[in-house]
Amino acid sequence: MFCTMAAPAFVTLIILTDNYMFGLTHKLNDSLLYMTHDMVENILANAEHELAETPEEKADDIARLKASIAYYKHELEAFEKDITEQRNNFFQFSVEELYYMYGQYDKFVGIEFHKFSDAAKKYGRNIGGVFMYGKKEREGLEATIASGNIPRTNGLVKLDVGSVYGLTDEQAKELIEVGFSSGDIYEILASNTPLVNTYAHKGRKEIPNTISVKFDPTGTDPLKMALYTFNLRLNNGGTLIESEWYEYCGYSIYYSPELKEIDFFKEKIYDAGGNLKSQVRFYFLIAKKVNSDITEDELNEFSALLKDRRLQRFEILKDELRRNNITVDKLKADHPKIYTEIYKAALTFEDSILTYNKSPIPVYWDFRTYLHIYLRHCDELQPEGHFKAKTTFSYTPDNIKRVLKIAVEKLQDRIDQKLQQGSDFRIYGEKALYFNGNYYSMRIENNGRVDSFYPNEQPSKNGE
Repeated sequence: MFCTMAAPAFVTLIILTDNYMFGLTHKLNDSLLYMTHDMVENILANAEHELAETPEEKADDIARLKASIAYYKHELEAFEKDITEQRNNFFQFSVEELYYMYGQYDKFVGIEFHKFSDAAKKYGRNIGGVFMYGKKEREGLEATIASGNIPRTNGLVKLDVGSVYGLTDEQAKELIEVGFSSGDIYEILASNTPLVNTYAHKGRKEIPNTISVKFDPTGTDPLKMALYTFNLRLNNGGTLIESEWYEYCGYSIYYSPELKEIDFFKEKIYDAGGNLKSQVRFYFLIAKKVNSDITEDELNEFSALLKDRRLQRFEILKDELRRNNITVDKLKADHPKIYTEIYKAALTFEDSILTYNKSPIPVYWDFRTYLHIYLRHCDELQPEGHFKAKTTFSYTPDNIKRVLKIAVEKLQDRIDQKLQQGSDFRIYGEKALYFNGNYYSMRIENNGRVDSFYPNEQPSKNGE
């Protein structure tokens, strides 16, 4: 069910006018304010077309049409002047009212602009989206609403516009970065869904619009599924990061040994000495193990490669802990559960691309990214001490990666632009990304690796 709002419920000011259109008065908040004006515009257009088609010898018809056209134009001009004067003295929607009714709930709204407004001239009469606010701006509006002393400001409001409204990328960017005047809004259409202020919500959150699909993997080869996914990405013009190429080649030459003779694969799987790269060999042995096709000697080789992986990753762990004056031994002694989770991740974590868009430089996370994010900002994996001063995500550990992927997808165009310039991508402070009630900062290195990602809200006072 949907409802329309021509003006907020707590606005009581009514403007009367002495101007008329066809003998009718028009108030700014009339529900059919522009219907007659639209109709007269159509009549005028038809009259002008008829005049252009009328032969010169039909002088009486020409005189009649010219008189009608002059009359219609006069009525339209009088109406526009009347509405413009009303809007100069009164506006229906203030910045504060829009936040109170819609913005604080992150509701999708349909907006109809006043016909003669700057916004209508730029974006058309009707658009829709979600109102957007910087962190300080949202905090200020929250404080204003809580105070009970609410002013009415005709100021700029920003909108994350829906893709179905046919606007250009430049227009969409302007709407989200600059915005339009709240007083340009004539009507708003919004659903009667439950109102939830996710920004004010404390505790665990669920990612909105999540659909859980039950899947029984029994009888499915997970490695063939991985190969299918890799091939799908490559066939669609995507790419793989280095570690994904190792995985792709290792599985491929197990299932299709003849590929080892193809030049493309030769360049990927062999080192300068003509030996199979250890990283490719690692995934080849995984395929043999999963398919119960591994010998005892190969199993010992695989165990050694797995140990090397863990040791290399524990060096990364040491670096991360050292910054906060913690040793691996101390982590193991003081936080055995955390140590166990990190140990498992050191063995099983796979570097991966976070979005499958056709980006020149793919954005990915690796084990270092995982440690940096989870040790600092995942409540379940935060050791005591300096780590506990960091902000924490409002989501379960399994959902943190999903939130990271959503963030990268929302910022993809801006990320691509920066990385192609050879620069890091950074977003923080008032320009931090807003999603589901939280603001997030992010840094991505110019090679596409995510360096940091974290929520901005307190209790952190020390920053990142």
